[in-house]
Amino acid sequence: MFPQASAGVATWTPWPSALHDARHSGASAVSGPTRGTIRWQRRLEGATTPGPVVGADGTVFIASNGGVLHALDPADGHDKWTYDTKTPVGGDLSISPLVLRDGTILLPSGEDLIALSPTGRLLWTRAFSSRVTSPASFDGTRVYVGTGDGTVSAVDTVAGHVVWTVDTGTTSYGSVVTDGRGRVYTTADSSLIALDDQGTSARIAWRADPHDDMTEVSAGLGPDGTVLLGTNGRAEWAYHPDGKPAWQAPRVITYSSPVVTASGLAYVADHSGQVHVFDVHTGHEAARYGPIGAQIWSSTVVDRSYHLYFGGENGHAYGFNPDGTRLFDVDLGGKVDSYPALTGDGALVIGSRNGLVTAVG
Repeated sequence: MFPQASAGVATWTPWPSALHDARHSGASAVSGPTRGTIRWQRRLEGATTPGPVVGADGTVFIASNGGVLHALDPADGHDKWTYDTKTPVGGDLSISPLVLRDGTILLPSGEDLIALSPTGRLLWTRAFSSRVTSPASFDGTRVYVGTGDGTVSAVDTVAGHVVWTVDTGTTSYGSVVTDGRGRVYTTADSSLIALDDQGTSARIAWRADPHDDMTEVSAGLGPDGTVLLGTNGRAEWAYHPDGKPAWQAPRVITYSSPVVTASGLAYVADHSGQVHVFDVHTGHEAARYGPIGAQIWSSTVVDRSYHLYFGGENGHAYGFNPDGTRLFDVDLGGKVDSYPALTGDGALVIGSRNGLVTAVG
């Protein structure tokens, strides 16, 4: 059923950004945990809704809703350093930092994007018009960032200079994704919006609205250019790069951003407590996991061999074999809204609303 090829491809760190990479593949090129052993746990100063990322040396970067970024030692979870933004975060939206090729960390904090050195020293801060969502970069140089009021900007990472900004004119809860060839996608209100980066400026290429209730998630981008839109409605929607509909597939309301592997499998979790796996080319449902008896707001992630991981609103973290049998069920003690990450040595790092960060090996 599942391809022999790896689900993920290598990036400049094991997990540099939200959902691994600029396409939101949610897929690692390394093997994940199979036993569900807790390596370590840390309690932070607030709920842990933001998603973790991983540096080149294995350092885990994760912020709490209290507004403090922690650089955690991957061996035992102790702080290497912290940076206090002085801006507490509310709500359940999972927003991740971005680690660049040179080790610079870009941290969304309220209406600011903050650049930190690998040792936690402030490099620069740029203010935006509204809440900043997870930044994305295909090459580690040009960075795209969206805001809650629907703007999308390209940022020069050397000095934090904003190269261009496009206002989509709508409320957005999703982060941007990009194919690295100048096409950028964002979600807003009930729509999927495609933008073309033209260097020093950008334009909206097209806007697609299936009128299937609002969207509160990011888009997912397949290796063939198919782009997915999740909504609070009845279906998952897929579009061709030119904006024409590709397919739709039934599922219930989703707060979980879709991820698409390098082999073209799209994973979508929903409020029924199930994870649907669609062939991104055809929309055919290739597999289904669960139900777990609770809604799934966390996005899913997969390892190179298509082991599946996610958290539930029942406060548990799950691992599944590709054939649907359960690998583990770990009680974290608090609801999981955070988008998880996989480290280079095979740990699942996941946050929960009780303030815990847990590494499952």
